[in-house]
Amino acid sequence: MELQALAKQLEKNVAPVWLVYGDELWLVDQAVRMIVTAAVGSYDDPMSVTRVDLAEGKKGARDVVSACRSIGLFTSKIAVVARAAEVLDKKAEDKEEIGRYLDQPARGATLVLRGDLDGRSALVKRAKKNGQVLVYGPLKPKDAVPWMIDRSRQLGNPIDRDAAYRAVELVGTSLLQLEQVLNQLGLYAGPGQPIRAADVENGLAATREHSVFELGDAIGDKNTREALRHLDAMLEQREAPLGILAMMARHFRQLLEAKAVMARGQGPDEIMRKLRLSHPFIAEKLSRQAERFDDVTLRGAFEQFYRTELELKSLRGVEPAMRLEALLLRLCATSHTPRPARR
Repeated sequence: MELQALAKQLEKNVAPVWLVYGDELWLVDQAVRMIVTAAVGSYDDPMSVTRVDLAEGKKGARDVVSACRSIGLFTSKIAVVARAAEVLDKKAEDKEEIGRYLDQPARGATLVLRGDLDGRSALVKRAKKNGQVLVYGPLKPKDAVPWMIDRSRQLGNPIDRDAAYRAVELVGTSLLQLEQVLNQLGLYAGPGQPIRAADVENGLAATREHSVFELGDAIGDKNTREALRHLDAMLEQREAPLGILAMMARHFRQLLEAKAVMARGQGPDEIMRKLRLSHPFIAEKLSRQAERFDDVTLRGAFEQFYRTELELKSLRGVEPAMRLEALLLRLCATSHTPRPARR
């Protein structure tokens, strides 16, 4: 379901149970945000919104159901967002528990399940019977280009068609990555300025040179010394801190997606197909790096990216390099490594 159609549906009625999944994570994120906002009025209201990450520890269906039945004294409506919903398909007791809830959802509660699922999943079949299921698959280039044009206008830096086509050619059709690219190109072009094909070549194609890949690989390998060295080099080349952050987030998104493929017992070939990579070597490298991180660490990294982005945008008098270096140390989890001297 397109987001515009979803918005119209939510104006009429918010179903008590939603299952949202698919490879296009930007659309998944937007759909979840729209559902929660329509259900309780605010996506970030701590009194009305509870988030359960099923990838953490021993959490399961009981935690999700308990959250849904915990209507507070000061609110008559709540929303529960459960991440990594694929966990609910792994144990019989979780299947039974969530199945009973889907048959009789709590009054005043809106449950949003999201995860790495496919249409054959028992959870998907049960959700189709008792709620709303939204699937967002990868876009084709011909659909990603007009999306970039529309989204760039919303962000304040309109991009022309040739530039959008070149960006999709360089980055691919992942809207999450294209959103990051638009933010990066907006910084390169300047506030309110249009983005041209030359900006893509100068601001994006150059940034995708070896230093970006080397930085991502060093972090993926938890090689703190090398990661700091590449970060220093990029900053000295006057790369935009937010652009560097976007590329770091992109690499961790790939690691998370690779980890999900590996959790299903599949290898580099499937990683290459799933992530639409250009060479088997890249898939093998991501597979090797993903093994160095557990699911909780990979998912938690995006909270750190979000906080660092806010810091880079809002803090005054603090050198951006210090924020990026602190983030890099946390991601590598080897803060004891001596800091190389800045050239």
